[in-house]
Amino acid sequence: MKQLYKYHGTVFSFSFKDNGNKASADIVIGDIGDWEKAPTRIEAFGGLAKYINAIEGTDAEERYIKADWYYDRNLYLHRIEISTSDGCIAKVITQDDFLSDDLMIFGPKDYIETDSPVPIDREQNTAWCEYHINH
Repeated sequence: MKQLYKYHGTVFSFSFKDNGNKASADIVIGDIGDWEKAPTRIEAFGGLAKYINAIEGTDAEERYIKADWYYDRNLYLHRIEISTSDGCIAKVITQDDFLSDDLMIFGPKDYIETDSPVPIDREQNTAWCEYHINH
């Protein structure tokens, strides 16, 4: 299992490219509530890059909720986890491989439209746990 690093925050800025071969996004994530915490620049490819580009073009509440961003030592994004206010998982957005176009979403398939998301149900939680163990 590869080591992943976690950053808790939101997107400060991003740029997106899709040349027809592989979509990519250059993302700066930061924590607007903690100016002492340095922002981090990461890259997303494939399905995650497309998801971030799509949601950043909306006013969905999901884009303003602080999330946990998991990336590897090459600063490639592997998944995004959105939690409830009490720390339960509300949504996970991931892909099999950091270059994959096949996006996996555990939790609501639509964007979260409330600043108080609800936890994923038992079935989705079980599916996420099985996926996480096997990937």
